[in-house]
Amino acid sequence: MNYMIDEYKALREEIMTAKERRLKTTSMTVGAFGVLLSIIANAVLGNETCTPQMQLAFSIGGGIALFGILIPSQIMNISLQQSIHRFGGYILTYLEPKLPGLNWERRWHSHKSSYGLTPGVRGIGPIYYFLAMLPLLLPIYTLWTNHLSWLWILTLSPFWVWSIILCIDMQCARSSGWKWDWQPD
Repeated sequence: MNYMIDEYKALREEIMTAKERRLKTTSMTVGAFGVLLSIIANAVLGNETCTPQMQLAFSIGGGIALFGILIPSQIMNISLQQSIHRFGGYILTYLEPKLPGLNWERRWHSHKSSYGLTPGVRGIGPIYYFLAMLPLLLPIYTLWTNHLSWLWILTLSPFWVWSIILCIDMQCARSSGWKWDWQPD
């Protein structure tokens, strides 16, 4: 029985560590995103000697760099949330039934089921939807004000689509990593 309590404590500690890492990842992403976006905006909007084509190159290259920060952060957060979900599922399935008085995961699972909530990350999901739109703003502004070919925006489209797919997975938990063999109904 003591080994099960120790296992429970270790898993709860892993869950708390993953939650902390998820918050730090999001915080660092937002900070890095803000710094890089301000540098790109200054290069595009603050430099009057740039030609419209140079402004477009800076804004699209900057957008790719922003997605280079955003997409890995989304992947890391999804992985961390999947770990939290997996640890909680293990506790729910194997430990709580054998340890009297422990029922946090059972109650949480019941609450989520009664409200139709998925195991995804609902709290930080909207932050990533918002961040996924920002890399498009400067290229759209540059294209709009300088009457350049809108085909250039297609350069960012694959990154934007990838980011939105990750946002949906982060919120709705649809990819295979969210499922585990012992998942209760």
